[in-house]
Amino acid sequence: MSSTSLVFRVVERDIRILFSDTFLIGIMFANFGIDLFVTAATFGNLIGYDYFLRIAPGSNLITAMVAAFQSGRDIWREKYIKDLASYLLTLPVPRRLFAVSRIAGGVARSLIATFPGTLAISYLYGILWTPLLIEAFVIVGLFSLGIVGLSMAVSAFASSIEVFATVRSAIQLYLSFLSTIFYDVTLFPAVVQPIVQTNPMTWAMQAFSALRSQGPTLYPVLTLVGPSLAFALLGAICYLWYARL
Repeated sequence: MSSTSLVFRVVERDIRILFSDTFLIGIMFANFGIDLFVTAATFGNLIGYDYFLRIAPGSNLITAMVAAFQSGRDIWREKYIKDLASYLLTLPVPRRLFAVSRIAGGVARSLIATFPGTLAISYLYGILWTPLLIEAFVIVGLFSLGIVGLSMAVSAFASSIEVFATVRSAIQLYLSFLSTIFYDVTLFPAVVQPIVQTNPMTWAMQAFSALRSQGPTLYPVLTLVGPSLAFALLGAICYLWYARL
């Protein structure tokens, strides 16, 4: 069996796990709708300009973040609750390829979870029927790649589900509230602005904004490549070293 076939088998397994919990998928879609419509309407009335288009990418990226961390949660459960180590060892997949496949599976799950949201944003931005739609999915995929890597690293070292949930919440708070999802960077205190400007969520938001205002541009997308690959590598290393597959 070729390496490509093995990767697809592992990715398919992770996608099946995602769809085994239809309630979770429904919750992710509902969260996106609430963030996009309720929050956008509320903040729009407070601030006085079209906040709907501004917050739409952030709502979708938050959904991607939730789905990415769900991958890490599943990995933690495999290690501590379901005790699937013996089963995973029987899979005819090299250890490194298996780790890469789990990351690819996590990204695929995030893309599936955000598929309706990405289409909705693309329609709002007027790029639904253009090649920029592909770039929109690339942005979501690159952002998800980094978060999946982080979630795998956290799951590898978390000694309990409470530890995993606490670290996950801290990372989500940083990505959400110390980014430009809700406000421009100029509205943050000067001492905080460098943190906001180096937030991967901010870079992903800038990439989406560029699609709307500038059309195709590689620079905002390329800023996500380095951090995402670094986090993915970290997740793979932690998964292989500490999980001891």
